[in-house]
Order: sequence, then C-alpha cells, then structure tokens
Amino acid sequence: MKTKNNTYVIVIVALMIALEVILNRFAGITTEAIHVGIDFLPIVVVAMLFGPLWAGIAYAIGDLIGAVLFPYGAINPGITITLALVGITYGIVFFRKDLSGKKIIWGSLIASLITAVPIKLFGTTLALALFYGTPYNILLVTRIPNCAIFFVAQMILIPIIYKLVVSKLPIYKTS
Repeated sequence: MKTKNNTYVIVIVALMIALEVILNRFAGITTEAIHVGIDFLPIVVVAMLFGPLWAGIAYAIGDLIGAVLFPYGAINPGITITLALVGITYGIVFFRKDLSGKKIIWGSLIASLITAVPIKLFGTTLALALFYGTPYNILLVTRIPNCAIFFVAQMILIPIIYKLVVSKLPIYKTS
C-alpha cells in the first residue's frame, strides 16, 4: 500500500488505542501512585508509523476510554496530559527516523530518559499530588522505583517491538 488515507490511519490508531486500554487495565499493576505495565507499546507503534500528534492523541484517548470503562477512580486530567506528552515524545524521537542498527537503542535511551524522568517522575507525580492532595515530596520518593522500572521496560521492549513488528510493516517509512 503506497498511500495512507485518513480512514486507514484512523483504523490502525483505533486498534492501537484498544490494545493500549487492554494492556493498561488488564496486563498492568496499578495503585493510586504506581502503574507498571506495557501499555506504552501500542503508542510507540503509532508514534513510529504516524508521528507525534497521532501518538499523543492516541495515548490521551486511550487513557480517557480506560478511565470511563474500567475506572480506578475519577478521571485525572493531569495524567491524561502527561500520557499525551509521552506519546508526543515517542513521535518526536521515532517518527521517520532511521532506526536501523544501534540507532534504535539510542532512540530508546533518549525516549526513555525523557518519558521516565521529567514526564512520568515529575509530571505524573505532580498530577497525582494535586489530584489526591498528597504531599509532592513524599509521592515523588515513592514513585522513583516505578519510573526506574518504566525506564528499563522501555529500553528493552521498544527495540524488540521495532525489530519484530514495526520494521516489517509495509506502511513503515523512515523518511
């Protein structure tokens, strides 16, 4: 398929959103302050195929759908915003980039550092502290192990998903 029409893009993004919701709500460990899961992988695929805007929108929509269908509590707009930023970051780092060889490792390192530290550790912690009224410093310390696990999971799984799935798709383009 040489051209991507909007319907095709929307269908693929919708499938990835559905997969994100399933992985987030059924294949992860979640408490009020901690979420450990692999729900970021479908968003990485969207980012690599369609770019930062689609990935940010997909992660935000996935969060909202998951919160409505399978709530852990009230919808937290701060979390939705941080997830959109994670998707946008993936898109900026991976969209239409040459990810062959060790370049995927470097891309994963850059994306993992940006998403795990400023976005997830500081941004998500701020969103949780404001939403639940928990002191920021206390919550920050408790979230460090979660963000470390997230960093390692991204470093391992993003190159694998790229090599086994994305690089083999006929619609994948590097430039």
